[in-house]
Amino acid sequence: MALLSTTAFILRVDALSEKDVALTLLTRDGGVVRAALRGARRRFRRGALIELLTEVSVTLFQKEGSDLARADGLELVRSAFGLASRAETAMLLPYLAESLSTFLPEAEEAPEAYRLVRHVLDALEEGAPADLAARYFEAWLLRLSGVLPGGTECAGCGRDLSTGGARFDPELPGLVGNECAPPGAVPVAGAALRLLADVRRSRLDELARRNAGDTASLRALEELLREVRRRFLGHELKSHRFLETLAGGS
Repeated sequence: MALLSTTAFILRVDALSEKDVALTLLTRDGGVVRAALRGARRRFRRGALIELLTEVSVTLFQKEGSDLARADGLELVRSAFGLASRAETAMLLPYLAESLSTFLPEAEEAPEAYRLVRHVLDALEEGAPADLAARYFEAWLLRLSGVLPGGTECAGCGRDLSTGGARFDPELPGLVGNECAPPGAVPVAGAALRLLADVRRSRLDELARRNAGDTASLRALEELLREVRRRFLGHELKSHRFLETLAGGS
């Protein structure tokens, strides 16, 4: 039986029985792990310990051949209750959590993704705009998962695309220039490219302090990242559809 004592972010909570739940966790040392937590529905009914993106310390026991590990000794490290209570960030947390559980494979170490989550949550707590935080998170998660790797260089020939003429080809990982783009490749706005490059070289708190990304640039980057995500998955994330409904999007 493998044993892992680590910290983790809670990505999902599902009922197993009247007393027990199954947790989907992004662990610091073991990537995404699903684990049963016995008695949780009675012990934590009114607590914030198993709220989405709360950071906890936990010991996990994984029996060979079992789909679920066993979680024990769950203790609070840092609560996400404050962000979950704010109107501008409350619905962002489920979207971040669903994105992580969708794009990160189970049982593969993902230390960069773990640091990304902590960085984004810290910046949100310090007042970073939710829309900028969402684009920052999406851009980095798609890069870490290999869906949108690299920067603003053409995936076909390596040419710098920052001067314009970029397109997205779903058959290639990354962006391509007009010369390398096949028929049907989706044009990418220059504003999206410039903000993407800024995101790739900056911390979120730094971007927020200098008000990087005006409304038009954020919208252009959102459209690019949404296109990449939907082409890769073949559908949209449920939590993002709800965010769009709240925002009056389509």
